[in-house]
Amino acid sequence: MIRKMRAFILIIFMISQGILLGQTDDFHREIMEMMALKGDEVTASVSFHEVFPKLQRNFANKKIEPEVWQELQNDEAEQVKEYLAQGAFAYRQFLSREEVRSLSNFYASDAGQKYAMQQGLGSKDQKLVDQFFKTQAGQKIIEKSDSIALALDQIKKEWSETLFKKKMRQLIKGGHLKN
Repeated sequence: MIRKMRAFILIIFMISQGILLGQTDDFHREIMEMMALKGDEVTASVSFHEVFPKLQRNFANKKIEPEVWQELQNDEAEQVKEYLAQGAFAYRQFLSREEVRSLSNFYASDAGQKYAMQQGLGSKDQKLVDQFFKTQAGQKIIEKSDSIALALDQIKKEWSETLFKKKMRQLIKGGHLKN
């Protein structure tokens, strides 16, 4: 439990430092690009769209027009990018720049894409995936995958909660939640 709390506090600290500095260095951008190749961008987009049915259920009695809901979704690309920027800290905490580059190269390959998208692998692709996971970067991913997944889950949860609150504030500010 203490270990999880330390990881959580470290992630929050790193996120706040990134926000306070207002800049993303090259390594951070490389991680974000790797995350996009891995499919995290698609996952974040799905999570973005999952927020709106929850909001609509909570405010069903307010009879909010469909155009308002559509307008609330106009910043999807910005919100997904924010998730990737936050999520990059989970990888940065555990992987070196060279390991991230190896992962990017792997996920950019046909076999890596099939693996990331959990598609069936032919024998040739399975051999390439197995070869990757025998490399130093592959071994590191195997070793740190639970820690990275835990950090990403926490970041995704907080990002989703923040997004929900932001959209609720937009509804209030737009006067859509008045009685």
